[in-house]
Amino acid sequence: RDTWGKGISSYLTMMYERLKLMHSLLAEDGSIYVHCDWRVSYYLRFILDDVFGANKFVNEIAWCTTGASRVEKNYPRKHDTILYYSKSDNYTFNKDEIRIPYAEGSIDRANRNVIAKGGMNFDSIELNSDGKIPEDFWIDIQRAARYPGEKVGYPTQKAEKLLERIIKASSNAGDLIADFFCGSGSTAAVAEKLGRKWITTDLGRFSIHTTRKRM
Repeated sequence: RDTWGKGISSYLTMMYERLKLMHSLLAEDGSIYVHCDWRVSYYLRFILDDVFGANKFVNEIAWCTTGASRVEKNYPRKHDTILYYSKSDNYTFNKDEIRIPYAEGSIDRANRNVIAKGGMNFDSIELNSDGKIPEDFWIDIQRAARYPGEKVGYPTQKAEKLLERIIKASSNAGDLIADFFCGSGSTAAVAEKLGRKWITTDLGRFSIHTTRKRM
């Protein structure tokens, strides 16, 4: 179970066993994205380093969102962590499938061919007409509840835009996508729309009910 019933050690034991299985099932050119919050991100990083190898760590993505907060004695926690590992050095990454628009400032500097003080010569830079590759902090994707018509009533539902970026970047049409903690079924729903095959599982009855209804 994905619960805290017996404390952090039981949770990490559960995750370690499952991540070992996922590693063995993963294609040689495949990747894994593990979504978590501030409570367990550093624990899971250690486990993933052990299972996949520290040299197979690709990136740590900060998924940043906005919204109201009642926090008064802390900075509001408005980002989750997505730990990104590969099976081998020959992993799929389709950079041109996930490009996003440049900021207006970047376009303006490129148009004016500005030479930054002591540094970059913008005259030698050509902006890609399709946009830039997203950085590892994602501020352009919000929670599922912020997208009209998408919410299905599952508390940890992921926005389809989030899964779309991940699936487009790390797989090709016809590839197999797996989500073993499927929750609301967002991964399977997006994989289906993008022409990927998929396997999705969960132990929670509400999750299975929600996903079956959605699919």
